Amino acid sequence: LAQSAARQTRVGIPAMAPAMKRPAARMSRIGAAQEPVLKKPAAASGPSGHVKNLCSQIAGAIRASPEYPDEVKHMLANTLIGTLAEPKEKRHAIQDSVIDMVRQVMESLKAAAQSKLDEAETKLETTFKENEERHKSVELAAATLEERIKTADAAKSEHAKSTSARVAAKEALALAEQEQATGNASLAVAEENKKRLETSMETIYGPLKSGEVPAAEVQDGIKQIEKLGKDLGFDMSLLQTVPAAFAKAPSDRGNFDLLVLSQIEAEFEKCLATFTDE
Repeated sequence: LAQSAARQTRVGIPAMAPAMKRPAARMSRIGAAQEPVLKKPAAASGPSGHVKNLCSQIAGAIRASPEYPDEVKHMLANTLIGTLAEPKEKRHAIQDSVIDMVRQVMESLKAAAQSKLDEAETKLETTFKENEERHKSVELAAATLEERIKTADAAKSEHAKSTSARVAAKEALALAEQEQATGNASLAVAEENKKRLETSMETIYGPLKSGEVPAAEVQDGIKQIEKLGKDLGFDMSLLQTVPAAFAKAPSDRGNFDLLVLSQIEAEFEKCLATFTDE
């Protein structure tokens, strides 16, 4: 009995009082009595390596959070093994409270990451649209250039073949110089066109460009700009881009729209210079 009690003490089971009955011996196959086999209690085991690794990753994320003081981040990171790594059914209410704090930090990190992702996607979409507009602008400019080259080649060929056209041009130039010298109606027409252009730039083009024209009057102003451009001989491909550019609010205009406005304004200034010289 003393040997049995000593053996039980070694494996972590308290020794029984001498008055208690000894466990019944088991019979072996040959009928000999055998001592009862006592199982050792399972050793307590901590978190697995995988769980510790996950806790380490979460701790690193918490320490990297910019929204909380360092003391708070270190406190939460150092409690993960004793809270989050503990099985749910064994957790105390205080451990659950700490885990809720950790969850709050992780959710704030998730929200910040999502915000950055959304911002990057928006920038990418904007860049893609701007590149499309640039591509269209390049294609339009190339087509315009090709058309102008064809027109110039045709004009050169016609000029080389027709001497009578050059004579007529010289006569027209001489007539224009004579009319200018005598202050005939052509000067008055030039002055009228100049005044019309200046007035239109001040009362129509300027307000349309700055966005000061009431929404109900924008389309009418665009039509006036188109008509003025046609009367002054502006390139038709340029005039075709006017409605889309002027119909947008200044803050909504892209690079292509600003390019259109710049070209229109340059044509106006060129015409004003021509009228002033005349």
